Amino acid sequence: MDETTVQLIDGCRRGKRDAQLALYKQFAQRLYIACLRIVGNPADAEEAMQDAFLKIFTRIDQYTDHLCFEAWIHRIAVHTAIDYVRRQTPEWDELSENYAVAEPDEPDEDDIRYSVKQIKEATAKLPAGYRVILSLYLFEGYDMEEIASILDIKPPSVRSQYMRAKRKLLDIISAN
Repeated sequence: MDETTVQLIDGCRRGKRDAQLALYKQFAQRLYIACLRIVGNPADAEEAMQDAFLKIFTRIDQYTDHLCFEAWIHRIAVHTAIDYVRRQTPEWDELSENYAVAEPDEPDEDDIRYSVKQIKEATAKLPAGYRVILSLYLFEGYDMEEIASILDIKPPSVRSQYMRAKRKLLDIISAN
């Protein structure tokens, strides 16, 4: 971690507003993008990001210096965005533990190429539950077990939602 960030963290721990503002300016864009991928629209992403920074500033004393600071604040932002989506009560499909996922009949996604703009627009059109699971798995790098734990649903349900979300995303893209 660079010396400037260390000084900003120290300033935030002492409650200095200028350090908080500088830390906000340094990380706001990255946290906003993470929130946007999860909540799906710019206004809600901005609100989730603001809430995340409030949590960061109130919990900065809980940060231990041996951890990666950016990973620590990123995790707070992701969880804040998920909480924001939960308040909007997305539909989660619960499945039994012995549920088997059928192989999709669609063409292999690796054979299909889409522009980043098309994918972003299609992702924003997904239902909240699908968007959250896709974002956590594809963009944030969580595995199925971690997503199940974060969302408090069973792993087979996460896998099913992920498969359905991919299928729905491909349907939205191909319809455009």
